[in-house]
Formats: sequence, C-alpha cells, structure tokens
Amino acid sequence: MIKTTADGIRFLLEIATVVLLIIAGFNSSDLVVKLTVGVIVPVLGILFWGRFMAPMSLHRLPTIGRVITEILIFGGTSLATYLLTTHKAALIHGGIALIDTLIEHLIP
Repeated sequence: MIKTTADGIRFLLEIATVVLLIIAGFNSSDLVVKLTVGVIVPVLGILFWGRFMAPMSLHRLPTIGRVITEILIFGGTSLATYLLTTHKAALIHGGIALIDTLIEHLIP
C-alpha cells in the first residue's frame, strides 16, 4: 500500500521536477540560463531518466547509482527553484523528494 502510493507520488514528482526546471529557467533574465535551465536541462533529464532510471529500462542503474542520481536531480531542481523562483515551492519539492526517495529505497 505505502509502496504503491509512493510510486504514484514519484511519478508526480518527476513531472513536477521537469515543470519546475522549465519555470525556473524562464524566470531568469539571462538568455543563456533560460535556454540551459529552461530547455536543455529538462530535455536531457527526461532522456536520461527514461534510459537509466525508469523501472523497465534495460540499462537501469544499480540502487546506489539511482540514489545518487535522484539526489542530484531532485536536489538540483530544488536549488534552481529556490534561486530563480519561490523559496516555498523549492522547499515543498525538496521535502517531498526526500521523503519519497527514502520510502522508495528503504521499503522493499
């Protein structure tokens, strides 16, 4: 039950991560930051996630690799959101990501 709920929250968290990166990027006044954070990083993130993180991926990273990647992706998104948009959204995203990552990797 908890794992199924966590999986649903994980899916929403993944979508929120992409949306927050796009919003954070386009909130910047610098064109390079807009293009990098708002377009390039989300597209590369989606491609990377599908190739190496998705549950049915043939090239799925081992658990430690996924944990490190999740920390970098979710943490980086929270940081970008904190720096470029609202602090509240960043803290909510980071908190949900932390709790969901712990549930995902600590509950069998």
